[in-house]
Amino acid sequence: MNVIDEQILGSFRREGFQNLTKIQKISYPVISRKQNCLLVAPTGSGKTEASMIPILSLLENERARNSHFVEDNAIFVLYITPLRALNNDVHRRIIDYAKRRNLDAQIRHGDTTRTAKQKMVKKPPHILITTPESLGIILTQEKFIAFLKHLRWIIIDEVHELIGNERGTHLTVSLERLQNLSTHNPVRIGLSATIGNLKDAANFIGGTDRKCSILVDNTIRNYDIDVKYLKGSISNAAKFVFNYLTDNKIGGSVLLFTNTRDEAEYIGTTIRNQNKIPVEVHHGSLSRETREETEEKLRQGLTGIVVCTSSLELGLDIGSVELVIHYGSSKQVSKLVQRIGRSRHANYKSAKGLIIANSGDDELECLAIINRMKKRSLEIQNTHTNSLDVAAHHLVGFVMSTSEPKNLGEIYRIIKGAYPFRELAFSDLEQCAVLLDKFRIIKYDPNSQTYARRIKSYKYYFENISTIPNMVKFEVLDVIRKKRIGTLDQQFIGEFGERGNVFILKGTQWRIVSVDENKLQVNVEQVLDLQ
Repeated sequence: MNVIDEQILGSFRREGFQNLTKIQKISYPVISRKQNCLLVAPTGSGKTEASMIPILSLLENERARNSHFVEDNAIFVLYITPLRALNNDVHRRIIDYAKRRNLDAQIRHGDTTRTAKQKMVKKPPHILITTPESLGIILTQEKFIAFLKHLRWIIIDEVHELIGNERGTHLTVSLERLQNLSTHNPVRIGLSATIGNLKDAANFIGGTDRKCSILVDNTIRNYDIDVKYLKGSISNAAKFVFNYLTDNKIGGSVLLFTNTRDEAEYIGTTIRNQNKIPVEVHHGSLSRETREETEEKLRQGLTGIVVCTSSLELGLDIGSVELVIHYGSSKQVSKLVQRIGRSRHANYKSAKGLIIANSGDDELECLAIINRMKKRSLEIQNTHTNSLDVAAHHLVGFVMSTSEPKNLGEIYRIIKGAYPFRELAFSDLEQCAVLLDKFRIIKYDPNSQTYARRIKSYKYYFENISTIPNMVKFEVLDVIRKKRIGTLDQQFIGEFGERGNVFILKGTQWRIVSVDENKLQVNVEQVLDLQ
């Protein structure tokens, strides 16, 4: 063992990790040698620490031995996560690790205030935690581009959430742009709990013609899962859940996953009305404050049920969960692994789960998924290759921070470095440039094969920064408590948004007081007497 590896192990011990998990043991020698790698391990195995603690130790070492180490106006580490909730959770842990080494860690995503963003421009953090969309914005800002020249490490969390969609495809080009900006040849580290096609995932992280080590914790975790076929309505399912918890003497925190937000609201309200057991609801349409309140209750050891959707599926630190219930089939092996794996993940205890099937077909599907789970047979997630809408968007992104023309051939070389674009033909990229020129978004010269930005470049780029379909949302405001509750879709407001109508959100009934279509705001009051 060399000196650097010994220093990394010392860093683990100082952070309280006396006994490393398997993924931590096998990954730190690879990370210390600055090799691209993909870490795959079960939920709760310390993947975040497996990547961050060695990196922080290496930065400490570099600062100590390099007299020319640039510390101001420099971003050393980018930590990219697909969900803003994951940003907040990861930030809480990383900021403590960084502070103890006199390093600054900050977060930037859609919920970050303008004041906080302005402070980052004046004094950037050494470690920036962000989302793929916010990274796309950062790459257009001249000052951030200067900060990123010092970038050494890029961590991509929950890789399986990105590999099979255009959001991930967009991120791979952003990674190539970072590679082109930095003077330090950044090392890329991917983290995931469930991936079926490891080689494609490694190429997705590393890029075209780059090596990426695949490090897998093959520890087989046991799953103790009951499947119950239950006839009847959701009301019957709510009664069954309460009786199951009582009969099996299950206390502590229980997660109940549903496949839709409507189901989550209905089940949450029904259980709350039928029993005195504490019930919380957690999904993406609730406000950030409401979601964070529920997450904090889980961390503090809530005794009760949290009814949720995929919003609690990924690697949030939500403390100890005694049981995971799934209403209906998860439809995918990887989803069931993620969700049931949230239970009892300390010290690799057997995960405890209950699936409530609401039809005979559903029950058969659940049993088939569990069978595949035991065989570790996960779905293959194919990358979106040659997505020309993504390529066109990045074409514009390259010229956002400069008035100087860009050479299309040079941009083609960078984009083709991204694994999903490894087979992209130059003629296809040039057609994107011609089309953008036709709509006066860029100015393209086919003779010199160069292009430059126009005024419309800004509008096009920022309006299309997200590959997630945009839906008009109305903010729901409790007029009594002056508190934001969550959001409702425009279609729902169009069909049911009349004054006096009652709907369910956060497992609670609300009466519409007024709808302000100009402000996209629904003013409500809580219904206290349930008839």
